[in-house]
Amino acid sequence: MPNDFLIPIGRRIAQIRRANGLSQESLADRLGVSSKHVSHTECGTSSLSLKNLIEFCRIFDCSLDYLIFGKEENPALTILPDEITSILYSGSAAEKDRLVRYLQMYLELTGERTAEEEN
Repeated sequence: MPNDFLIPIGRRIAQIRRANGLSQESLADRLGVSSKHVSHTECGTSSLSLKNLIEFCRIFDCSLDYLIFGKEENPALTILPDEITSILYSGSAAEKDRLVRYLQMYLELTGERTAEEEN
């Protein structure tokens, strides 16, 4: 039976895994658990150990706060749309690069300079 607290965590784990092109089996191998355990975790019927959650965050360069709570309690980030926050915390490298390029274009269009350009 799914746990209401574990379901959103499992969804974020699945979303991050998929965004990075990793299968459940590959993730299981990297964490040292069974693929069935990863499947149950993503469905919200089980959970990864704290050690494995930390390793997951290390592998995918994501925040444990994001994984558990969905958003960090950072006031600057709370004003961003969920889609952007999702890319920042769980997007693939290509999605993060694309977001950075869009932001750089925005700065160019508005006449603002980036810190690198000022140096």
